[in-house]
Amino acid sequence: MDMKEGLKSKMAITAMLVFIIAAAIPIYLRAQVNQVQNNAVPPLYATVPVGKFFYASSEDFAPPHQVDVYLIGWEGCHVALSDAWPLYIIMSAYGSLSYVYASSNPYRPFPNTTGLIFLNYTPYEADEPVHFYFIYMYNKWLNATPNGTPIPKGELITVGAEELKHFLPTPLYQLVMHYQLDAIFQNTTEPLAILKGHIVTVLVITGPNGTYMAYGPLYNILPLKNANGTYIMQNLYNKKVVPYIWQGVQVIENVIEEAAGSQLNITFT
Repeated sequence: MDMKEGLKSKMAITAMLVFIIAAAIPIYLRAQVNQVQNNAVPPLYATVPVGKFFYASSEDFAPPHQVDVYLIGWEGCHVALSDAWPLYIIMSAYGSLSYVYASSNPYRPFPNTTGLIFLNYTPYEADEPVHFYFIYMYNKWLNATPNGTPIPKGELITVGAEELKHFLPTPLYQLVMHYQLDAIFQNTTEPLAILKGHIVTVLVITGPNGTYMAYGPLYNILPLKNANGTYIMQNLYNKKVVPYIWQGVQVIENVIEEAAGSQLNITFT
């Protein structure tokens, strides 16, 4: 090999190393964002559970001495509608809620699931230990925003992400979008938002002990199919009539207490 060929070979090897390092740096940095000392946070691209809460970050995105609960969903989603029943029970202890009855999109999984769409939440006191926030990114039919603004085909993820960007604190928005666009969930081969074609409903609970997320129904929602919303609300506090909803209440309350840690004394009525 003459001097010119040797120089070309070295230059090619150097260029290849630079490319490999440049490609690896973003992945390494993104992995570091989600790493905690106890390794409880799912690493980048690890399988994330569906239908139960998982520990998403050691970071607390709520104000001091407070737990924040976020319902991120859309108006035709069976998860957002069914989550609303236990959330109504829990959050009524900390503020007043207004709502309307609704049913899920009849052409999507778990069709015609009866639930609530929240309209407003007002805490009883500014210093309540638990605060609640909600957002609906799309209408029942996934073709417009809740206020009726049409969404062009293929733009659901973009529009939903933009809505969330204005709704969530920036660091929490970045974490939510990571799990929407990067993480692989059980029984899937690609991230949920990519698989579904839109931002997927997620329940987020964040407090002094870290941040927790849940995708998918948290309890058996089959009894809610074609159910009468007025009847459910009239019997909502009768655990014998709607025991399945109270299973969801227990799950969410446990995670609120876990997020609060030892720094907050959380009590439920």
